[in-house]
Amino acid sequence: APTPAPAAPAGRARDNEIDWAEIERNNEQARAAMGAPSTPAPAGDGLLERAFSADAQLLFAVDGCVPEVVNGRVAMFGFFTAALTEIFTGKSFTTQLAYNLSHGVSFTIAALVIAGTLAPMIMADPKETPYQGTGFARWRPEPRAKAGRQYLCDPRSVDTTGLPGRDTPLGRVGFGAVAETWNGRVAMVGLMCTFLVEGATHHGIFRG
Repeated sequence: APTPAPAAPAGRARDNEIDWAEIERNNEQARAAMGAPSTPAPAGDGLLERAFSADAQLLFAVDGCVPEVVNGRVAMFGFFTAALTEIFTGKSFTTQLAYNLSHGVSFTIAALVIAGTLAPMIMADPKETPYQGTGFARWRPEPRAKAGRQYLCDPRSVDTTGLPGRDTPLGRVGFGAVAETWNGRVAMVGLMCTFLVEGATHHGIFRG
């Protein structure tokens, strides 16, 4: 008959049970974390912690909500005013851009647009617009938004149900939540195409 293997010492068996129990607890915590919706960690009190907090990344990172909104609004304002200026004065878009950059006009416009974009979060009234968060990071819960946070500076947070428009299978047509976003994208593409055409033809588009 085969000789039975010696029994493990009681201390080692007890350690193994403790190790496996800890592994099971860690697995349960991991499964619970994977099943729960991801929420950003709260920002710290220090300036550096706030600068690299989840709110700062969701707002000001490359894929955050502020850069595209600001770029789109600057592009819409720039394209409209540049087109009018070229029509009435004959100055091309490129000539106007060079003047604005050298005289600080572009930076002033960008600063004003940034201030106007962040103003809704500072001026928000909790009685009219319930929100969570403080300072520039005021948001409302929205499952479709990134990390479940829809910041008040995002045009998609504006209620457009009472404005002119029509709901279609492709989305709302007219004054919709994404109308400004698409208008800004069209303006940005239009500006880039205008600069390329002027560089190739060496004259303006509206007045050659």
